[in-house]
Amino acid sequence: MPFGNKPRETGPSMARQDGAADRPGGHAYLFGLGSPHGGDRLGWLAAEWLGDTLSGRHDLTVARLDQPVDLFLYAVTPRDRLLLIDAMRGQGPPGTLKVFAPAELPAAIARLSSHGLDLASTLALVEALGLFRAGIRIIGIEMPAEAGPDMPGQAMTAPGLDEAQARQLHAVVLGWLDAG
Repeated sequence: MPFGNKPRETGPSMARQDGAADRPGGHAYLFGLGSPHGGDRLGWLAAEWLGDTLSGRHDLTVARLDQPVDLFLYAVTPRDRLLLIDAMRGQGPPGTLKVFAPAELPAAIARLSSHGLDLASTLALVEALGLFRAGIRIIGIEMPAEAGPDMPGQAMTAPGLDEAQARQLHAVVLGWLDAG
């Protein structure tokens, strides 16, 4: 099963930490951005599934965030790496995965958040503070066309990836983890 929608707490309670920040390469943080509504759930669903799949990794913290600025709830350092997963629109058919460096983010994706500081502003703050010098990547997952912001969450089925898309996401995340 690629990933489904099982309820979980958001924020630090979902984190997996074990002192990996003491390692020379720092710690890896994978944060799914989103909300429990509509296509915006894609980032959370992906983080939940990847957290289960990668639960044996001691160099990784996985959590769901309501807004990008919530990453500051974690004790991050300049040596740490950051991977954000968020829903996107207009980059291909539903389930399409795109990997971006912060400077490569299309304006529409950078501004997807409707809560507090948007993604671009949060990443600018991260850069100004000198955090995550070991690297930042963003994975966008194309949401279904019918998953518009005006559509009530109850009216749509939980978005997900098919097996091939889930394997691709897993491979991209493992490549990112192993590269650091």
